[in-house]
Amino acid sequence: MSFTQYVHRLNSNDASLTSLDLINEDIGDNGATALALALRVNTTLTWINLENNKIGDVGATALAQAL
Repeated sequence: MSFTQYVHRLNSNDASLTSLDLINEDIGDNGATALALALRVNTTLTWINLENNKIGDVGATALAQAL
């Protein structure tokens, strides 16, 4: 499944999506910002791995504000 599909599932609050392993997906700041917006509406995700995704200060700040 692509990163975009995961973001769509998060935005849809897909109850079956409770964990997400995005290791080495290279989502960068743009992807992290998109993910942060989806996390603001999602209530089912309880675990996420964002290791090795080239997320900088902008993306990290967006994620922190979403949580």
